[in-house]
Amino acid sequence: MRVTPSRELVAEGHSPSVVARVAQISRQAIYRIPRTKPSAAKPGPPADDVDAAIVAVAQANQTDGYRMVCALVARKLGRAVNRKRVLRVMRERRLIQRRRRLDRRRRPGFFRVTHPDELWHLDMTSVWVAEHGWCYLMAAIDCCTREIVGWHLELRCRAKESIALVQHAVAARGVPPGTLTVGTDG
Repeated sequence: MRVTPSRELVAEGHSPSVVARVAQISRQAIYRIPRTKPSAAKPGPPADDVDAAIVAVAQANQTDGYRMVCALVARKLGRAVNRKRVLRVMRERRLIQRRRRLDRRRRPGFFRVTHPDELWHLDMTSVWVAEHGWCYLMAAIDCCTREIVGWHLELRCRAKESIALVQHAVAARGVPPGTLTVGTDG
């Protein structure tokens, strides 16, 4: 909005730095040449047999990405096919699937917990104890009731202590063998 009049003022002979300062825009905005996007032309027929094979395989396997399509085309033609070419052809014909966001939280498997003592989760943190310094607090939580089923405070954090915690909690709650799943975040 402010850039076009600023360009006109510069074209009339005014100083670009003064015009940019008064209009509160960067000088780069005045000098930048706007590029127009090329119009989306309808792609014509495939140029050769490789392009035709790429289009055919991509349309037959619509959920596959360009790398899988590249492998399938190479297998179909019996020779190597450049994956960048496959990507270009698939982009031109709008055969590329949307990519998943990489920053989304990846979750491990899904567990349907129906009753207590079916799924426990173990976690560990360090806490400051005045007499001993840093100690490790290990806790097991029941994922159904959100109840702490066992905990252990120790100066060391080893597998032996974690196993002892689980064994003590299983014995205290009387969990039958083969019915408990224990998960950790480590």
